Amino acid sequence: MNQWKMIVNPSSASATTGDKWKESEKILTDNGLAVDHVVTQHPGHAIRLAQEAAEAGFRRFIAVGGDGTIHEVMTGLLRYADATGADMGDFTLAVLPYGTGNDWIRTSGIPKDLAEAARCIVRGHTAREDVVRLTFENGVFCMANIGGVGLDADICHNTNTLKNKGYKGELLYKLVAPYSIFSRKRHPVEIVCDDKPVYRGKLFTVVIGNGVYRGGGLKQNQEGGRWDDGQLEVSILGDVNHIKGLQRMLHVFSGDFATLPNVLTRRCKKMTLKPLSTGRDRVESDGEIPGTLPLTVGLTGQQIQIIVP
Repeated sequence: MNQWKMIVNPSSASATTGDKWKESEKILTDNGLAVDHVVTQHPGHAIRLAQEAAEAGFRRFIAVGGDGTIHEVMTGLLRYADATGADMGDFTLAVLPYGTGNDWIRTSGIPKDLAEAARCIVRGHTAREDVVRLTFENGVFCMANIGGVGLDADICHNTNTLKNKGYKGELLYKLVAPYSIFSRKRHPVEIVCDDKPVYRGKLFTVVIGNGVYRGGGLKQNQEGGRWDDGQLEVSILGDVNHIKGLQRMLHVFSGDFATLPNVLTRRCKKMTLKPLSTGRDRVESDGEIPGTLPLTVGLTGQQIQIIVP
C-alpha cells in the first residue's frame, strides 16, 4: 500500500498542536502524496492505531507530535511485527516534529521547521534505525531514541506530571531536574550487559541510548554511537549522594557526563536491570514511563526505514 498513514497527536507540545498539523498535511497532498490521517484520543492511543493500520496493510507512517508519539507509533509497529513475524524493515517512518523537546529529529537530522520537515517526506530519502525492544512484566514497548532508569525516569515522570497540570515550555525539563535529584531514592539493582554483570548496588541513574540526545538536546552517553550501528550506548551512575549526584548531572549540560570517572559506560546489544529490593525504579523511554523494573532492553536485529533530509 503506497498510502501514508498519518498518526496525529493533537496534545503534543503541551497541547498546543491542535489542528496546526493540517498545514503540513496540505504540503504533502499538494505534492502528490496519498495521506490518510487519524487523530489520537488519549495517551497510548497511537500504539493501537499504528498496530491496526499495519494490520490493514499500511507500511508508510508519519508520526505527528513529539518523541512520545514516535515511541508509541514504533511500539505499535513492533507489536504487530512480533505477533505476525513481519520484518520492521518493511516499514517506513517519517516524523513531523510538533513536540517540545524533539530529540529524535536531532539524531536523524530532520529540521524543526515543519514545512521543511514535510518536504523531506516528499523527497523520500531514507536511512535505517536499529529497532530496540523493551520487555517488562506487563508487556513490550519500543525505544525509538533514549531510555533511562532511576533519576532520568524520575525527571520525566515529574515533568509529565507538571505538563498534565498545564505547565509548559522547553525549560520545564531543566527546572524539574534539581527537585528530582534531591528527592531521589536510590534502590539497589543488578545490571547485566551481554550476559556479563557490570553493576550491583544502589542506583542513581542509567541512560540507555539508541539515539544521541535527550531533554532538548542534552547528551549523557559516550561519543561515537549511531542508531544504525547495532549497539546500545549505556551510562551508569551508581550510589552517589544527592550533592555528588547534582555535581555529576551538571556535566550533562557540558556534554561530558559519560567521561566522568564515576560513570560506567558500556556498548552492548542487550541489557537486563533487576531490582534487588521491594523498591521498583521507574523506566523512561522517549519521555514516557511505560513501566518499572525489572526490564530487558535488547536490539531486535531489525532496522526500520526512516525519512531523513
